[in-house]
Amino acid sequence: MIKHALTRFFGILYPAFCGCCGCGLGPGERFFCTTCAGSAEYLSSPFCTACGRPFVSRATADHLCHECMKKHPPYDMARAQAIYKGVVKEAIHLYKYRPVRSLKGYLGDFIEEGSQKWFPDANLAVAVPLHKMRLRQRGFNQSLFLAQRASRALGIGLSVDGLARVKNTRPQVDLDRGEREANVRGAFKVVKPEEFKGRNVLLVDDVYTTGATVKECAKVLRSAGADKVCVLTVARVFSDSTEGP
Repeated sequence: MIKHALTRFFGILYPAFCGCCGCGLGPGERFFCTTCAGSAEYLSSPFCTACGRPFVSRATADHLCHECMKKHPPYDMARAQAIYKGVVKEAIHLYKYRPVRSLKGYLGDFIEEGSQKWFPDANLAVAVPLHKMRLRQRGFNQSLFLAQRASRALGIGLSVDGLARVKNTRPQVDLDRGEREANVRGAFKVVKPEEFKGRNVLLVDDVYTTGATVKECAKVLRSAGADKVCVLTVARVFSDSTEGP
């Protein structure tokens, strides 16, 4: 039994096959083959100037999407580096739910590139927090590692515990848009408002799906006196049905 457990453990840490395509890994390759590791699909213009939603039609310039025209989100701008699919999706899953934290370097590269490209004027980074019970179960907050990478890339401060999740919400993964918004309503609280007052805050998370979580965080950061709140994620969920106005 112990031998089986050790075999499984090392199979996770040092897999013999690519976690994306299933092909055997070569010398120097870990978790993903070289081809898959370089196959991430980056998001690019045109997209919404506020929420960063990509548009299907390429024959247009960046502009506000229909949803943001009706109601601007509580943050100033959101951007994601890649589409949540393929190797990026697999890397995030392995990073969050299995003991392969070394993937934070691969995912952190997206955050470093995005923070320098989109948010060079930010002066404080903060991660979307986990509830203390979820943190105890998982053992780490994946978004905090990513926020640390943004902080180092921009040479700015990092708020480690100034923003807290005070409500142990259900996982968002199986909820629709309305359920996600209701699930996180009132879930966050700024416990150190002095850290955020008058600051240009960069809020960091791994995936942007409907935006319910980061919008709720942005609301409380604004209420605490943040001058500006922008959002950066590694990836964004994107489907062919995404449309502009």
